[in-house]
Amino acid sequence: MSTTPRPDPVATSIGADPPAAPSGRRGGVVGNAVGGFVAGLYSVPEGIGYASLAGVSPMFGIYSGMVPVAVAAATVGSLLMMSTLTSAIALTMAGILDEVGYSSDQIPQAVVTMSLLAGAIMLVLGVLKLGKVVNFVSNAVMTGFVAGVAILIMVGKFGDIFGYDPDGFDNKIVKAGDILIHPGQWDATTTAVGLGTIGAAFALKAIPALERYALVLVVAIGTAVVWIAGLDTTLISDKATIDTGLSALPTPDSLDVLPDLTMIPELVVGSLAIAIVALAQGAGIRPAFPNPDGSRSSASRDFVGQGLGNLAGAFFQATPTGGSLSRTAVSADGGATSRLAGFVAGGSVVLLVVVFGSVVGHIPEAVIGGLLFVIGVELVMGRLPDARLAWDAGMASAALLVVTLALTLVVPLQWAIIGGAVLSLLAYVGASSSSARLVCLVRDDQGWLITDDIPATLPSDEPVIVRYLGPDFFAVVSTVGEELPDADPDHPGVIVFDLGGVHRYSSTMLKRLAHYVDGLRAAGSGLVLLQVGDDERRTLDRVGLLDAIGPDNVLAPDRHLDVYVEAGLRRGRELLADLRHTADGRT
Repeated sequence: MSTTPRPDPVATSIGADPPAAPSGRRGGVVGNAVGGFVAGLYSVPEGIGYASLAGVSPMFGIYSGMVPVAVAAATVGSLLMMSTLTSAIALTMAGILDEVGYSSDQIPQAVVTMSLLAGAIMLVLGVLKLGKVVNFVSNAVMTGFVAGVAILIMVGKFGDIFGYDPDGFDNKIVKAGDILIHPGQWDATTTAVGLGTIGAAFALKAIPALERYALVLVVAIGTAVVWIAGLDTTLISDKATIDTGLSALPTPDSLDVLPDLTMIPELVVGSLAIAIVALAQGAGIRPAFPNPDGSRSSASRDFVGQGLGNLAGAFFQATPTGGSLSRTAVSADGGATSRLAGFVAGGSVVLLVVVFGSVVGHIPEAVIGGLLFVIGVELVMGRLPDARLAWDAGMASAALLVVTLALTLVVPLQWAIIGGAVLSLLAYVGASSSSARLVCLVRDDQGWLITDDIPATLPSDEPVIVRYLGPDFFAVVSTVGEELPDADPDHPGVIVFDLGGVHRYSSTMLKRLAHYVDGLRAAGSGLVLLQVGDDERRTLDRVGLLDAIGPDNVLAPDRHLDVYVEAGLRRGRELLADLRHTADGRT
């Protein structure tokens, strides 16, 4: 049984505190060595499998567990994060490579060029402190995307599992259906190995002591059985060259695959999609596995670390990488408590390749296919609570889930990712527009402040205090502006406007405010602004609104609601008296 409590997907989705790390965690040099080594063990078969999903050489998947993991471990803020090749990144790469149509000779350079581009995008986002951008990818969209990826993983390797790989199908779902309805075309030996791998994996996972090592064990057992029994089935070495020994390591003086800058125009959109999905996946690590030493991390710091890992990996034949929740969990379960585990993980892959590299080529493709099927099933099962939550949250959330899932299954994955991000943004805009509103603050008979409807026209006997409720977002300015009371040209009035919820004055808001101020002044009425900070006051001054409103009518923030409301009303009454006096003088 796993020793590290896994986060409740439902609780994590709605912002509950993540579970604390167990006090009995092994930790220390031994714990980090064990946790890092176990993660390294997983990196070899999973790296091979994910490289297969991407349609690239298995060595790229293996290399992704070396340099990127170590560099990211040294620079991310989440101490336990393992940044490596994931299934979603692999499938996205596959879609990009298929769409661009590079030849087999160009694919290696395309892969490392995508690593360079994705790393640069991640680094820029991190340096600009834009870690919160992942919050714009909703739970419903991410759940639909991950569920779609899991289904594609499960069906994408049916050809390897059953030994029958028909041509003429662009969609993996349709191709898998064709394979299933033609059992007569299956290769008996390959099918036995593939289904046996799946059965053995679930059986081993049912044994608490072996659960965390089940996938590594099933690869070793499956490979040994095929080799000892001399079974006739396709091996990894039958389709790809597997380097062995020290010559297998991507050292700087032996590299012949480097990023090609001429490929950037064709790969930049796809690399952006890779960066989005990698960062969104990695964002789940920080709350799920808080730093054991109690230090605080940030999404932006994690962006920087993952970006640097990709930039370094681009020069060591690594695919694009990102924070892997499953690989991080394996390392934490093994006892990892610090960055040391990431260094050990990267070093372990190097050691395994140098010492046991010759064994890698003998792994049957049916075993890797079975391994990926099990991973797909686990991804689906792990997302069921999130799917139920999205479905029960309402029609809009359910629609986002279904549409994103459908996009993931029927269009190239990079466009599904971008489409999901756009859907999330549209959902945010819609929710922001509907939630933004103005309320009028009045006192009841007992003197308590209560909310009331906003009058259509400013009264002449008392200032009206209006408070904005909603997000700090330019798209709601027009909607909110329509709710402001009009000035009566025959009777001066004053509106006291509480802007405490707005911390950045967009040009859209300033334009609308200037138009409203002009209308008030033309009718002989006035405006008092509350909760205006020093930065916002300087902004008003730069655009000329401070003088238009009147410096004395722009009041500083106060922590106490009653204090700043009374100050605003007091200044509003003074301004109203001045305006009446001016109006009487004209009369």
